[in-house]
Amino acid sequence: MNRAAVIGWGLFFNVAHQIRAVLTLHQAGACGAASPNRRSALEYAITLRWCVDQGDRMGDIYNRKLRGDQIQLAKALKADGTKDRYKDAYEVMVQTVKTVNETIAADPNEKLVKIDNLVKGYGLTKEWSFYTVESRFTHPTPTGVQMFFKDDGEDFHVSQAPLHEEMVACQLYCLWILHMAMLAFNEVLTGKPWTTELEQVAKEYGFGTTLPQWQGPGDLHAQ
Repeated sequence: MNRAAVIGWGLFFNVAHQIRAVLTLHQAGACGAASPNRRSALEYAITLRWCVDQGDRMGDIYNRKLRGDQIQLAKALKADGTKDRYKDAYEVMVQTVKTVNETIAADPNEKLVKIDNLVKGYGLTKEWSFYTVESRFTHPTPTGVQMFFKDDGEDFHVSQAPLHEEMVACQLYCLWILHMAMLAFNEVLTGKPWTTELEQVAKEYGFGTTLPQWQGPGDLHAQ
């Protein structure tokens, strides 16, 4: 047991949980609503790949991220005048920031908590394309809005359901992301127990069998 393995466990089962949500929506005929889940599953899988390379150092990086989040929350409570109402929570935030400041040094790899920096560092062109498309349906965009109306030149059609329901093949997409996550998590498990099964799935569906390698500047393991 080490911090990287524990973080990896949480990352992996976030992937599995998001995939379960996608498939549940798929079965309900609501694939269009699953864009945020598909995007989150992909993001967690990519971060899991980073966790395998970064090792225990990722624990400090994540605690530094928590520090930043707590600072923003504390500022928000002060700004809207509710700091005293949530005094206990505010004190926890202050203490968390103080503890991290005193015990954990800044790390140049903190920038990798942002998914776009990870994608670039690993050269994940295909994954970035999927992520970008899913983002257009996750956030309010003209693309998302236009899923509910169509102008065919003669008439203007509106719909209460997306005009194109399954934008990607949900089941194959989920299998691909899950395979990607399992390929990474397998690296931190004793004896790499999933290796044979992952190779069989990769052969059947045309998936890769090797992890993407870091192409960015610097050494992920350097202290």
